[in-house]
Amino acid sequence: MNNKESNVYKLTVGGLLIAIGIILPRLFHMFGTPNLGRMFLPMHLSVFIAGIYLGSLYGLVIGFITPLINSLFGMPVFPQNIIMAFELAAYGFFAGLMIYLLKNQKTARPVKVYISLITSMIAGRIVNALVLLVMAKFLGMSVPAPMSVISATVFGIPGIIIQLILVPAIVFVLSSLKEKHNR
Repeated sequence: MNNKESNVYKLTVGGLLIAIGIILPRLFHMFGTPNLGRMFLPMHLSVFIAGIYLGSLYGLVIGFITPLINSLFGMPVFPQNIIMAFELAAYGFFAGLMIYLLKNQKTARPVKVYISLITSMIAGRIVNALVLLVMAKFLGMSVPAPMSVISATVFGIPGIIIQLILVPAIVFVLSSLKEKHNR
């Protein structure tokens, strides 16, 4: 695949991942309360996939714009949409960065994906806490305390488990399909 085809491919997959990042949360909100979204974290899936599969730049952009686009449809509301934009941008960026940094390591691909995924989960939650701190201290906004990230993480354990299962599986399927296409 030449450079132009690669860019078209990445833009196409990136657009599909944004669409998934919009549709999945809508489905969760249709079947219950916003707590389902906070528990199962459906918006996060496409961002992690974008970072690991498409790279840190795509992960960052898709992570940043997905919650902002979703807020046009009512969820997440301000200021949560801004907080999530930075958090998801960090997820996507660090997932892609870690995969890139591990590229030449003599580690099995599944291990690299899990390291990237877990590292980016931690980095995104740190960014979430920092954004909460900045919004509260420097902008004088009424937002949850940065320590709320811990309770949100505990509440989101079902979603984290789903991410640890689905993200590597989807990345492996996409990679296999791409390899078959390139033959």
